[in-house]
Amino acid sequence: MFGRIQIIIIGGILLMGALTGIYYSWRTGIEREALLEYNQKQLEQNIKDQEALKQKLADMDAKQKEIDAANIADKGVFKGKMESINTEIDSHKSADNPASDVLKKTVAKLKDAVK
Repeated sequence: MFGRIQIIIIGGILLMGALTGIYYSWRTGIEREALLEYNQKQLEQNIKDQEALKQKLADMDAKQKEIDAANIADKGVFKGKMESINTEIDSHKSADNPASDVLKKTVAKLKDAVK
């Protein structure tokens, strides 16, 4: 029923199919390895970026603490200046000088204002 040529043709078709399957399997493996390598590099870069961000946040936190300490020190200086202004206003206060009450109220409001 089958002749020699027909067996060779069927064998050739099966061989081509097997070779094609092996080629595509090899190619898929190479693509998978390249994708895994790319993903690994992306993860490493992400970790580096997160570490850099953590360092920047730590630096910003330290700078914020320095600024807060400077503000606390400045508030003491500001309070001393306001007290000296109040003393100066009280020393010039007289019955015929109504502006001193206005100045005193203004200074009091400034003292309570947030710097």
